[in-house]
Amino acid sequence: MYVFPSHSQDAKKNPLPHSKKIAYMRKMFPKYRSSIVAGKPRTAIEVAVELHDKGHRAIVMVVGSDRVAEFDKILNEYNGVKGKRHGYYGFDNIEVVSAGARDPDAEGVEGMSASKMRAAAVDGDYNSFAQGLPKSFKDGKS
Repeated sequence: MYVFPSHSQDAKKNPLPHSKKIAYMRKMFPKYRSSIVAGKPRTAIEVAVELHDKGHRAIVMVVGSDRVAEFDKILNEYNGVKGKRHGYYGFDNIEVVSAGARDPDAEGVEGMSASKMRAAAVDGDYNSFAQGLPKSFKDGKS
């Protein structure tokens, strides 16, 4: 298993730099520390190329339910396609699955989303941000 944190960063929607995302994720999920990749891939296709180059023959990508169709289409569209500037990957199987449905009206972590977490971080609203953190994570203010 690999986790590739997003490189996206801007003041409005993505306030945390890539290095901070990695540091927080490794603290929040110490059991999976070595699976959280600090590599160069910036897009799903670049991740696919890297995994193919490492010898993997199949991938499963877990995304928000609203993005399953998008990633399924693009990853399968370029699978086995040579000569494109995106790089080459050829998997026997590509599966894109939903991370699960959430109730946006629920309180606490059940209703939390990446968008809500980003908005709380941008607004400096630690209390709202903390609702989306694992209960075992005590270092959310760092």
